[in-house]
Amino acid sequence: MKIRYTLFFRFFWTLVALGIIPMAISSGFLVASYQVRIAAVLGAAEARELLFNIGIQFFLIFIFVLIIATFAAYVISRNISRPLQVLTEAVRLIGEGNLKIKINILRKDEIGVLGEFFNEMVLRIKDAQDRQEEISRLKSEFITVAAHQLRTPLSIVKWAYTAVLEGDFGPVAEGQRNILGKAAIANESMIKLVHNLLDAARIEEGRFGFKFERVDFGAFLKKLFEEKKLLAEKKGVILTININPKDILYLNADPEKLSIAVGNIIDNAVRYTASGGSVGISLDAEEAFAIIKIQDTGIGIAPEDKTRLFTKFYRGSNVMHLETEGTGLGLFITKNIVVSHGGEVWFNSEHTKGTTFFIKLPREASSKSPTNVSFESFVGAI
Repeated sequence: MKIRYTLFFRFFWTLVALGIIPMAISSGFLVASYQVRIAAVLGAAEARELLFNIGIQFFLIFIFVLIIATFAAYVISRNISRPLQVLTEAVRLIGEGNLKIKINILRKDEIGVLGEFFNEMVLRIKDAQDRQEEISRLKSEFITVAAHQLRTPLSIVKWAYTAVLEGDFGPVAEGQRNILGKAAIANESMIKLVHNLLDAARIEEGRFGFKFERVDFGAFLKKLFEEKKLLAEKKGVILTININPKDILYLNADPEKLSIAVGNIIDNAVRYTASGGSVGISLDAEEAFAIIKIQDTGIGIAPEDKTRLFTKFYRGSNVMHLETEGTGLGLFITKNIVVSHGGEVWFNSEHTKGTTFFIKLPREASSKSPTNVSFESFVGAI
């Protein structure tokens, strides 16, 4: 409607100007040229009466021009604005992800040509999207198959390393133990990568199912804290938790998936904090939400990395030099799980001085499995 009124007034004033200005100039020229002669022939009184009649006629013509300009401006602006409104609505639908639209072209002028180009553009975008979805599906299938094929031999290798290191096949020299220990750690990293790849593939395929249940969230966080204490002790990092015992907080959530999401952030906080540093976990209870805060004194996040932190396979430039075991999928999986619970995840960070992650979860998440988020959904991150 705004476009129509803008076009209407522009056309209206243009037509009025085209009609009134030439007439006013002509009338002024006529009066200036013949006023003296008319007065000499008819006398002053008759001349004034004649000029008065000319003024009335000019006014009536002005009103007639306004009526014609109004009608003409309405017809012209409507003829242009209606197809523009259709195109605007179509563009809005495309912006919302709806590519199943087509404009019916009933005219052969410039606007009709624009509509044909628009339909052609939509078809090309849809074809590109279909190809991208097929590529994504094939990629996901390949990752799933490859991960499944790798999981069994990696498990066997893990068993073999464990058996040898524990002396099941005889004594192991100290030098051999060191080498085998490093190999076992590398193998464990590969197993974690396989698990992350399988989780990411399930997310993309929409098979990352959720089983919601009533969860005592304080007890949930305390259990997760106990699980992560060993990692913190090995790293020499002080891990603390602060939960008010008076706050009895229950969430409708999937505890297995949430343990992955929150655990990924705690793992990162511990790994990227130097020995002697600290990581703190706290829980704030609100009326409809629970907010988990995980604060560390680690290396922080570089400014250029902040917008891509939740994208797949992305690792910060400062992290690459410090910690080489990451997969670049942990935060992507975390955000998917949190969003699927109807929550939010964000962070504040100062480079070299630490990071604080926040996870906001509704107390009453949907008990149905939500629509999973594809890899491409987090390209823009936050």
